[in-house]
Amino acid sequence: REIISAYMARAEALKRKKNKATVPHVQEIRIQNDESGWTYSRLFEKPLHDSPSHIRIQDPYLHARHQLANLVSVCEVFASRPSVSHIRVITRQAPQGDQRGQQQKCMADLGNSLAGRNITFVTNYSETLHDREIRFKNENNVVWVAILGRGLDMFKKVNSWYSLGATDYSFRQCHEVTVTLTRG
Repeated sequence: REIISAYMARAEALKRKKNKATVPHVQEIRIQNDESGWTYSRLFEKPLHDSPSHIRIQDPYLHARHQLANLVSVCEVFASRPSVSHIRVITRQAPQGDQRGQQQKCMADLGNSLAGRNITFVTNYSETLHDREIRFKNENNVVWVAILGRGLDMFKKVNSWYSLGATDYSFRQCHEVTVTLTRG
């Protein structure tokens, strides 16, 4: 009877330990319409704290100038972290015409710029892509997933390129968006 009780106690302890290990950390960030004070650094502070080496950005809408500028801005934040060695972007190919040329130029220029910081940059295209998320993975296989309701396009347009918010996104008003951060 003592052996069975000890066995059951050990089994329960292992079960509790397993359940604790598999429960991911989840944080939901709700940004209100016209709220300011947000930046990509602030938004991704927790995943970046775990020193990711590989980052995968998945956003089907990286076509227009402002969308591509947001991509460059978030890549600047990631490139400022010494642990980051690889950034992969998965998006839809822009429609034929000016936007496609602009998209190709942005990806090539951004890739060359990141290569100068020893960061590998890869672009993949998927015409069926819909979900918007960023995955952060470090050398210890700790993975964070940021589910982005609006993708990178959360900031409103500034009134003038010569006003506050033109380069410092913390001054910009935001669109209403929910971002869910999960650490698993």
